[in-house]
Amino acid sequence: MTGRGPDVLPTGEDVRALAARLVGDDVVVVPVRHHSPACARAVTAAFERYAPSHVLIEGPRSLTGLVDLLCHREARYPLVVYAWSRPAGRATAPGEGNGGYYPFCDYSPELVAARLGHAAGVPVTFCDLEVGEQAAAAAGEVLPGAGSLQREEYAHSRSLTALAQRLGCRDHEDLWELLFESGDDDGLDEHLARMTAYCLLARHDSTDAELDREGTRAREAEMVWHVREAVAAREPGAGPVLVVVGGFHAVVLPDLLTAPPARPALDVGSVEEGLALVRYGFDRLDRLAGYASGMTSPGWHQRVWDEHLRGSPAGAARADATLTTLLDLADELRTHHHVPVATPTLAAAHRQALLLADLRGHPAPLRSDLVDAVTSCLVQGDADVEGVVVAAATRRVLTGDRVGRVPPGAGTPPLVRDTLARLAELKLDTDATEPRTLALDLYRNAAHRRTSRALHGLALLGVPFAQRTAGPDFVRGTGLTRLQERWTYLWSPATEGVLAEVSMLGSTLDEAVEARFAALVAEAAPDGATPPSGRAVALLAQGAVVGLHERTAPVVGLVRDAVGAEPSFGDAVHAAGALALLADGREAVESGRLAGLPGLVTHAYARCLYLGAQLRGDEEPPDQVATALARLRELLASPGGAGLEAEPFWGLVDRLRHAHERALVRGAAAGLASTAGRLQGDDLARDVAGHLAGTLDAHESVGYVRGLFATARETVWQGSGVVAALDSRLVDWDQPTFLSTLPDLRLAFAGLTPRETDRVAQAVAELHGGERPDPAVRRDVDAATVQALAGLAQQVGDALARDGLGAWVGRETTP
Repeated sequence: MTGRGPDVLPTGEDVRALAARLVGDDVVVVPVRHHSPACARAVTAAFERYAPSHVLIEGPRSLTGLVDLLCHREARYPLVVYAWSRPAGRATAPGEGNGGYYPFCDYSPELVAARLGHAAGVPVTFCDLEVGEQAAAAAGEVLPGAGSLQREEYAHSRSLTALAQRLGCRDHEDLWELLFESGDDDGLDEHLARMTAYCLLARHDSTDAELDREGTRAREAEMVWHVREAVAAREPGAGPVLVVVGGFHAVVLPDLLTAPPARPALDVGSVEEGLALVRYGFDRLDRLAGYASGMTSPGWHQRVWDEHLRGSPAGAARADATLTTLLDLADELRTHHHVPVATPTLAAAHRQALLLADLRGHPAPLRSDLVDAVTSCLVQGDADVEGVVVAAATRRVLTGDRVGRVPPGAGTPPLVRDTLARLAELKLDTDATEPRTLALDLYRNAAHRRTSRALHGLALLGVPFAQRTAGPDFVRGTGLTRLQERWTYLWSPATEGVLAEVSMLGSTLDEAVEARFAALVAEAAPDGATPPSGRAVALLAQGAVVGLHERTAPVVGLVRDAVGAEPSFGDAVHAAGALALLADGREAVESGRLAGLPGLVTHAYARCLYLGAQLRGDEEPPDQVATALARLRELLASPGGAGLEAEPFWGLVDRLRHAHERALVRGAAAGLASTAGRLQGDDLARDVAGHLAGTLDAHESVGYVRGLFATARETVWQGSGVVAALDSRLVDWDQPTFLSTLPDLRLAFAGLTPRETDRVAQAVAELHGGERPDPAVRRDVDAATVQALAGLAQQVGDALARDGLGAWVGRETTP
């Protein structure tokens, strides 16, 4: 069937012939879509009709050992099996290890098949390659740690996209629901025919080369081998082997069983493999949450499935589910959002969902019919504005909040067990049902620092357990004046699920954190490339924050290379400052354990001086140069920069004050020299007067003032002559010049405190022989409005001058 060519679609005859070949005396193949209630019903029908002697299910072979647990009467779904493979006997290096998850819910066809076989006492076997073998078959790491082992091939089919458009469906989900989920059961044979047609269209767009790159054909060869083994082991007169696999694979099995390929022999090396059965939630099973193999709105499909189990036909089940969904949505809106929903409104929404389904030719309401009815009847106003709350509540109700429960005897994955033990040792409550808060004194309490490292390690792994809400951030260099870290934390099913997913990184929390940190280091320098200095320094800080001080030697070398190759003065200063701040956090992050940190600070400082000496004009934005100069001065004054020699910096400041082409940089350098007492008041006054003289461009004059105020605000009221010189210059400017420089002037004075602003106002008043003005302060007017009003005043003045009334506003009359 795959050799017909890319432009030849399968015919009706092809479909009927292939559907007939799925059912034989020895083998019955049921093609399914993962998590489809309709396919789950088809599996039930096939089991009842054919009474199989053996059940084979798509999934890694090792899942066979979990069948008893999966079918345990105390298991509550959804649950997920996470399978991983990693090098044996050592930590997982970057690029090594593979993992994937295999979720189950009540209406998963695979789970239904396993339960039916287990209850009937017939063997149930999973028949796919192991996770490491799947990666090897694809000649690469196709399962990097959180990939789904139930891959969805339908959404990428161009043929199915065209079919959805032809049938008026919004997307593949709408198409699937229309074709398979919405109508009453037409029998197993009709379902097999429809699935065959659907899956042939999906497979039609894939070439053999693409299938080999994904490891698909190797997996199918493994499945065929298991089918043939089960058929050979069948007792005379026993029922057929029931094969439940994804429809994408099912449509090629008849040909492969006729001409079986060799079983794949894949070398995965010496590996440690594991499985973990852990709780799962509908919020993670939802396709809209990023699970590509899932069905949209699992809570909706659970409602339909529950109605089916009560004996309702498919159409009636969907109508009933529509009503219960609307009732729960009304309760959600009333209880949690205080949105009133009248009963007549609900009745109208229910009726509209049924009418929309009828109008669109749907046998019963689809999810999209329900959503449209809710939007139409419950949203008052714009759906993108007033409807946001209703839309969010609708999605929550359709998704559902169900969480599974692992049966007794399932055990706990090693990483989950180690993490729970670590958190118990740190006296963190993992049994709470509401979020807990935590305050950690990093500077004075060693036990609190250990807790902080564990929480940061879990965050580095992406485990949803604790969230830092306040405190110093040594990785980003913010909030470092705070002495405490504050966290909120809550253990949830998602915590266990993600810990299971990262189990391939190690069996203990320390191993997993170390492996993830090593991967980050490798990602920062692919193929030996040098990362930006800021990223390299952040990595070093990250290593200290999670307690990997002894593992940061490669990062120290990376930082040294990155800083040495840094081309930007501003970025080099940022890196130097971050390194000094890290050194300042000696108690909080125990930075004294970072070998070579003082040498890195010295190295970064030297790079800053070198790059600063190259500055002449517009190599870097003047504002950034001014900011970097101020930060470099702060570095010298900090404990982390105490050992640095200051004279080369002041030599750089003097050179920039005299030789840089931009007045803003010269002003910033003058301000720094003035605050350090290296530029006396008279010399500063001459600098100011020279830059505010009438011969200099207005924007450059204001730029000098901005730079000066950025590094030395106190010069405004000291004897620098800034106020007098600026006042004199403003008097000489015409209105257009003043308006053009007003934004920069505003920026120059924006950093002054209210008290400093008052002192400037007093100085200006004294210059003009008056008292300090005391105008009413308006804080509800933004800068853009002020600028617009000033421009309007200019236009009014021009109009009055043209009409001979310029004297009214102190303007000469235009001839």
